[in-house]
Amino acid sequence: MSFALRHFLIALICMITLLSVSACSKFVSMFGGPFVIEISREELTTKLGQKFPLKKQVLERFEFTATTPRLTMQPDINRVLANIDISAQDGLFMKNYQGTLWLSFGLRYEPGDQTVRLQQVTVDKVSLQGLPDRLERHLTKISAWLAQDRLHNFVVHRLTPQQLDKAEQFGLSISEINISPNGLAIVLLPKS
Repeated sequence: MSFALRHFLIALICMITLLSVSACSKFVSMFGGPFVIEISREELTTKLGQKFPLKKQVLERFEFTATTPRLTMQPDINRVLANIDISAQDGLFMKNYQGTLWLSFGLRYEPGDQTVRLQQVTVDKVSLQGLPDRLERHLTKISAWLAQDRLHNFVVHRLTPQQLDKAEQFGLSISEINISPNGLAIVLLPKS
């Protein structure tokens, strides 16, 4: 075997060894990293939709109806924005108002029953066509109260026994819940 061929083979073997070691470290870091349970935006919408349509009589004058929310994930602030079409029927003046309610919320894990729940539900704005600004501000306050009353601590996901068994088998526990562009990411890390 020629000198040049021998050096080429040695260099090739070194390169393959280096690539193998590099590939193994990526393999280890993939399995050494967090385990993530993903919940899609569609699944979250379906679970939230169980509370809708929502009907509520307010001040014995208005009957509000809210439809299933349209969700926008806001990963930069780890919140979910919900746009909800609403209608309000004024029983006194027999008028109907159509509009939109914008609310946002965070999520938390409840270890007692292994659920993911809404938290920090806030009503950002209520807009009803034809309603005077003064009444719209009052309506925003009432809507905030309704949202807190109906949606605070609402369960949007329950971990399955299989997920809990797998987490226990690998010595993992829930670390955090992150909002991603496509849904939720429940991050599990080794128990400390």
